[in-house]
Amino acid sequence: MNWMELREEEFEEAVQRSGGLCVVPVGCFEMHGQHLPVGTDVYEAVAVAEKAAEMEDVVVFPAFEFGDVAGLVEWRGGVNLDPVLRLQLLENYCTEIARAGFDKILLLNYHGGNPAFLNYFTNMLQHKKYDFNVLSCFPVPLFVEEVYPTLLEKGEDFYPELQPEDVAVIKQFVEEKHLDGHGGLLETCLMMAIRPDLVKLDRLGKVSGLPTGEAAPFYEAGLQGGPFWYLDFPNGGFCGTDPVGATTRIGKLMLRLSAEKAVKAIRAFKENADVLKQHRDKKNTFYKN
Repeated sequence: MNWMELREEEFEEAVQRSGGLCVVPVGCFEMHGQHLPVGTDVYEAVAVAEKAAEMEDVVVFPAFEFGDVAGLVEWRGGVNLDPVLRLQLLENYCTEIARAGFDKILLLNYHGGNPAFLNYFTNMLQHKKYDFNVLSCFPVPLFVEEVYPTLLEKGEDFYPELQPEDVAVIKQFVEEKHLDGHGGLLETCLMMAIRPDLVKLDRLGKVSGLPTGEAAPFYEAGLQGGPFWYLDFPNGGFCGTDPVGATTRIGKLMLRLSAEKAVKAIRAFKENADVLKQHRDKKNTFYKN
């Protein structure tokens, strides 16, 4: 169910059908090399949320597009709101969703720079008196940890979306230890499945996605909180080996796997809502507003 497509009188039934759960796709606007659009993470978050809604009853709210992109402000097209404003805006999203009757809000994130921001946001809400719960998830499947081992264990024909040439691309990518990340093979394949008209493979190679190593001394010393990712990957928000061999079929597989991860999170949220409500009710006695 899509929030924007509902008529006013349909919201009561939508709340009941969804178990009171509304999904907010969360992304950002930032450069993804020169082969993908700045709205890549938003397109991905929305597509995963909509695919998940086909598998499980939820209401999908319009995307929160203003994620944390502090380190990429020098590149055109990125949008980085003031951090306080960003928190206030997302909180206002949640209170308006709750006003329509939803008491469970899932922030479905598809931007690697957002987890710290979203964790802080959800913890911040614990200090306020609200009659709803907000959780977040980052349902990204990985080639190395999930797809490749499954192909080895269950056979190259296990995933119906893939053709032999797609399997060969994935196996070569993993076995040769190529780097996948921001704007890499996963995101390129996903965007080929979601918005192929916006993918420009002829622009690969225009910027490097390989790490500089400048952040290594900080990591080795156990330091946290600095602009370390941006030191390692300063070239236009691209982190990864050039995604040569990316296909729409691989993208369709990764979209399905992402949606399945999201559905797992959605169901766990619904099934354990009573525990969260009990905690919320106890916590709320300490806060006036």
